[in-house]
Amino acid sequence: CGRMGDHEPTEVKCLEWNEAWELFKNKVGESTFRRNPDIVELAEKVAVKCHGLPLALNVIGETMASKTMVQEWEDAIDDLTSSAAEFPDMKNKILPILKYSYDRLVDEHTKLCFLYFALFPEDHEIEKERLINYWICEGFIGEHQVVKRAMNKGYAILGTLIRANLLTEAGGPNTAVKMHDVVREMAIWIASSFGKQKDNLVVQTRAGLREIPKVEDWRAVRRMSLMGNKIEEITCGSECSELTTLFLQYNNLKNLSGEFIQSMQNGWKVAFTTRSLEVCGRMGDHE
Repeated sequence: CGRMGDHEPTEVKCLEWNEAWELFKNKVGESTFRRNPDIVELAEKVAVKCHGLPLALNVIGETMASKTMVQEWEDAIDDLTSSAAEFPDMKNKILPILKYSYDRLVDEHTKLCFLYFALFPEDHEIEKERLINYWICEGFIGEHQVVKRAMNKGYAILGTLIRANLLTEAGGPNTAVKMHDVVREMAIWIASSFGKQKDNLVVQTRAGLREIPKVEDWRAVRRMSLMGNKIEEITCGSECSELTTLFLQYNNLKNLSGEFIQSMQNGWKVAFTTRSLEVCGRMGDHE
């Protein structure tokens, strides 16, 4: 699932049917069933397709919580069935299931903001305001808007992702967010065109790297995250014309070669945390 550096997918314990159904019902909410009792049987079919996986039951249940029409539930069953058929050889069967919740996000801006979180390491907590500033920097939100309006839009998107169980609140008091490791795995899978274009998104965080990883086709790389490694310098002379985002936080960086920077021509963004970083032959202090 993309180029992940953290760990292999883990086994998730499945619930027995009675437990799974109770969890799903609680997530959907009794009020939804009361408004249209005809959907109860359809809801059971949707819950079955979650295969007893607690995360899937939570996420899909939350997605269906506001659906009170029979046709909406039939559409969900159709989509979950076709998604499973489209990716029959996947080792991690939960990813195509979770993708339904991603597909139901309100617009492309929200989807981009969600996928962006895949660049951060597993279990990484990030302050909400800092994350929104990243989104603004990337141009996902806030284009031609005043800062306050862009921040409000960012918080609205965070609310959507939290309510969908695609992000969870963290920090105190709920000043930060983080992503479940399996949801992050799904985000990497989707961002790499379902594993077909693995160089699209290169994520090797906390992987003990001492140098930039080898990439088959640099021209395919759009975003790269090498957070939490031991890299001291980047002297790559490859053509990186399509690279727009490079995360280098929490490394031992001392030098970025001018040749590397000049090869990144498309309005790239680089994030790093070090005190003495040479960029384009000039020394300076950066956050």
